[in-house]
Amino acid sequence: MPDIIQLLPDSVANQIAAGEVVQRPASVVKELVENSIDAEATDIIISIIDAGRTVIQITDNGKGMSDTDARMAFERHATSKIRTADDIFSIRSMGFRGEALASIAAVSHTELKTRTADTEIGTKIIIKASQVESQTPVSCPIGSTFTVKNLFYNIPARRKFLKSNQTEFKYILSEIFQIALAHPHIGFTIYKDDELYAKYPISNHKQRIVNIFGKRMEKSLLPIEGETSIVTISGYIGTPDMAKKNNYDQYFFVNNRFFRLKSYQNAIMRAYEQLIPNREYPPFFVFFDIDPSQIDVNIHPTKTEIKFVEEYNICQLLEASVKHALGKSNIVPSLDFIDTEDYSDMFAIPKDAPVKIPGIDVRTDYNPFKTDKMTHQAPQKQSVAGWEQLFEGFETHSTVAQQIFSSAINTIHEEPTSESVTCMQIQKKYILTTGKTGLMIIDIKRAHSRILYEKFLALLQNQQRPIQRTLLPVHIELSYTESQILQELLPYLQTVGFDIELFGQNSFVVNGTPPDIEISTIENIIHAFISEYNERGESLQSNINETIARSLAQSSALYRNPVMQPDEMQTFIAQLFQCSMHSVSADGKRAVVMLEYDEIFKKFNT
Repeated sequence: MPDIIQLLPDSVANQIAAGEVVQRPASVVKELVENSIDAEATDIIISIIDAGRTVIQITDNGKGMSDTDARMAFERHATSKIRTADDIFSIRSMGFRGEALASIAAVSHTELKTRTADTEIGTKIIIKASQVESQTPVSCPIGSTFTVKNLFYNIPARRKFLKSNQTEFKYILSEIFQIALAHPHIGFTIYKDDELYAKYPISNHKQRIVNIFGKRMEKSLLPIEGETSIVTISGYIGTPDMAKKNNYDQYFFVNNRFFRLKSYQNAIMRAYEQLIPNREYPPFFVFFDIDPSQIDVNIHPTKTEIKFVEEYNICQLLEASVKHALGKSNIVPSLDFIDTEDYSDMFAIPKDAPVKIPGIDVRTDYNPFKTDKMTHQAPQKQSVAGWEQLFEGFETHSTVAQQIFSSAINTIHEEPTSESVTCMQIQKKYILTTGKTGLMIIDIKRAHSRILYEKFLALLQNQQRPIQRTLLPVHIELSYTESQILQELLPYLQTVGFDIELFGQNSFVVNGTPPDIEISTIENIIHAFISEYNERGESLQSNINETIARSLAQSSALYRNPVMQPDEMQTFIAQLFQCSMHSVSADGKRAVVMLEYDEIFKKFNT
């Protein structure tokens, strides 16, 4: 029987390795930028063309490489970070496996220009599909420039599965944000299709967060801190009003490396209990500084999954630190035992610490049947002042409720009722009204989103433009990403009645809105709309009118339901039932619940 086991050629092995390391253009950006950081760069320029399909170029002012190192860097498992297996558990650098450059060069046309400070001439290397085509001297500045062209040109199947340019660029930005947030001491400049997209100058952590996510975030960031012998925790959390329906703005970093860990996210969410609605997520940017021997970063090729030796104990410290930050800001009452200044090492016992035998204090003279007549006091009589406040509005609500049920009985017995529909508002969230077969409960916010959705969709389809002018222009500051999205959508927003103009690099002025929009909430509405629109991603290309109408309706629906008068409720109900689908909200959730009369009577007959 002939031998069938053979060694794979290096080019094939590199392509297989690339499948783990280089999943999409964003992976290339991540690996190359991390190399620049390890090279001690203080300024990194990122240029992206065609969402990375055509060109990805990373230029830095780091240490650069010698001729020999530049050539060796593209070999598999070539690294300057580790020499023995033990080094893996003391890593503070970003990359260390030595697979990235070999994997990238295996699936693209790669060019490297690099020079060190002690040489006047640098070196230029051109590699195609793992094959070195040339290495020549070149005049270039100190540092390195990697240019990756035609990514996945030799793996059509992988290239075919890439998403749209918009989506792939979002992935690239996500990787850049993760790195830029962890390294505010490094300046980043981003070019998209040869145009300046964003620039993040050298700053501190808080200013870097504001530069990326917009000035709106600045006043809503609360500092957190916590320290034991195990770990030091620092960073910022958002106030509860900054919570959103997605968890995009949640970042963990350990030794300046981004990671994800569900247990730590849950610890923060527990600290926000009763402060934010269910299924909403506050922003946070939390940094852990820990001895590298206490973590394992070598469990996944992308290095975003990390194991902690003291995961449970750090969880407790994290939750306490977040609660303390919220308490200091008077968002929640600060508990006495949550004080970062008085943290002792309750989560860690040093190995050389002496073991103390716990003591027990016992009262030998205690008698549970003995009473002290001298200290006995008669129970104080409770004050009854203000008891009538308990019944405020009771008669009114009882009268309305009686009208509703009387109307229901009349409907069942087919007796004539008044022309106006009897209705009642419950907790400012629901409207209770009568129908032919039962009692109807309407969720005000969801119903409002349905009304707005159908109205906005009609305006977009018919190219109509009703508008209400603002007394004074409303200025809005956005992040780079939000600014780009809003500029793309301005023509559509103008169609439904928004008058918004660009006012500076990332500033906008609102001069008018649709009649259904409350001017005082316009800034929140714009931010929420961009978030809703951005979250829908791929569906944008299929039916952009429906997507914009749905996102705009969701973000514009009543933020805080007002107290509604009977005539207002009747008008609201009439608008809802004029909709083609009145029973569901703009995003398909139930907006109307029906309690059948037969079901109600059964409740009383059991």
